[in-house]
Amino acid sequence: MENRSSLRSRKFKYGSAAVILTVVIIVAVILVNALFSALAGKFLWYTDLTSENLYTLSDAAVEAIKDIDKDVDIIFCDKPDNLMSNSTQRYVYETALGLEKANKFVHVSTVDIWRNPTAVSKYKANSKSKIYSTSIIVASGSEFRVYTLRSMFVFNTDTDDTPWSYNGEKRLCAAILAVTRAEAPVCLITYTHGEPFISSSDLANSSAILELLTDAGYRLRLVNLTNDSGIDVKSTGSEYISTEMAPGSDIFADARLMLIYDPQDDFMVKDGVSDVSEIEKIDRFLDGTNALMVFVDPATRKLDNLEEYLEEWGITFDRTTNALDVTYSNLIKDPMNSVTADGYSIVGSYTTQGLGASIHSDMRTTYPPKVVFPECMGISYAKNYYMTNHTDDEDHSKDFTYYTYYSNGVPRAIYDVFISSTTAEEVSNGITVATATPLEPFRLMTVTRESRMADNTTEDYSYVLACGSTGFLRKELLVSNTYGNSDVMLSVLRAVGKELAIADLKHKPFASTEIENITSAEAGQYTAALVIIPFVAAVGLGVFILVRRKYAR
Repeated sequence: MENRSSLRSRKFKYGSAAVILTVVIIVAVILVNALFSALAGKFLWYTDLTSENLYTLSDAAVEAIKDIDKDVDIIFCDKPDNLMSNSTQRYVYETALGLEKANKFVHVSTVDIWRNPTAVSKYKANSKSKIYSTSIIVASGSEFRVYTLRSMFVFNTDTDDTPWSYNGEKRLCAAILAVTRAEAPVCLITYTHGEPFISSSDLANSSAILELLTDAGYRLRLVNLTNDSGIDVKSTGSEYISTEMAPGSDIFADARLMLIYDPQDDFMVKDGVSDVSEIEKIDRFLDGTNALMVFVDPATRKLDNLEEYLEEWGITFDRTTNALDVTYSNLIKDPMNSVTADGYSIVGSYTTQGLGASIHSDMRTTYPPKVVFPECMGISYAKNYYMTNHTDDEDHSKDFTYYTYYSNGVPRAIYDVFISSTTAEEVSNGITVATATPLEPFRLMTVTRESRMADNTTEDYSYVLACGSTGFLRKELLVSNTYGNSDVMLSVLRAVGKELAIADLKHKPFASTEIENITSAEAGQYTAALVIIPFVAAVGLGVFILVRRKYAR
């Protein structure tokens, strides 16, 4: 009887109910937490608390892949748990999942190559190439790219182990565009005049330039204009593979752009010794309404044939001949507007009117990025080009001048893209030979446009861009978010490339914030506080309720 009474007692009933309710709540919390975790992993229910939104896909990335209508596979070579537990791999994995969410044709999958190493064998560039557990593969049909984890980040030097910026968003978007583009245009790169594009080590050293062109949507082809041979250069993501074109192939097929970068020797013309003219081939290429970019610097010796041809496009590089009839290049110096103490890495001034200004119009915000021209040689306009005034009848503040030339029914006009400040001077062999003025600054980069009728009704153009600084394409400037050199080049390629799909995305520097840089000891202290404080608060609240109930009786 006493036991039955105990079972029927108010204390037992309410005590049992409390225990059961507690167990039910705990089980419910566990189940809800497991369910929410699963759904969060599937549908990316995360809040990005990093200062640079490292885990959040940018609107520019969504825009870049919005027109993709072919299936693209992004394959990670390790298990999801391992990817999520490694901070650097997680950045890339989260970006890929975001791209998958943004476009239904993008599919993310994982392969455990430790257990199944042959699963990704078909993505090896050759028998010697390797795929690691940290590799990322982007594939569509027969096209693929294999990226190293390191290539998704930016390092100060090639030997650094600690990245300072995340570049995976741009790299993955560029890869998706590359593997899905049916007919990518070709960029021809000259390499038989001492340019730095010959050996595999040269290609590695020039990787920033090649990556820029690849990201802009070009296929790369090294060309020998003397015998019309070519070498296709393909990025696999981790390296560049060179393949010689078959004899008799048209090296100009699908080409839209030609790059002459840091030549050391002149280009051939028919001169009584040679019956081959590289200059004539360049001219025929530009007759096809294509584009040429030329980068030289003060260390470049005078290349008579090439520079005589560029003069036809209004371009002459500044040089001074002294009393001994020795010619030296003019080097622009501007200590007031330089990022180095010697005054030779000058910051260019944006032009604001004309074709040159339209190239970087999107960059001229309230705080436009600095664009740096290291060791730059000035550019003057050819003597047969004449100053032309553009007048805006409604707003004379928009008036500007440019230079024009007309011959044989073909008009050409040359415009400033970047100029020096008024505090700059030109130095030749250590002697100041010219100073800039408000009306006559030194020209750092110019663009010439030739107009022609493509089909008797539609006007089309050829372009020649000239720059007196090879350092303008230096790796540390192209990968930097501080300087705008990469943005300028992408804008140039957009302007002269005729509707290229450009992955114009910023990389994301790692910011230093307390939550991201706490020590292990601090993490332990925070963990203990987050565990103990709620526990103490719950116990205290429970004691308070029990005391109140006891005295309430």
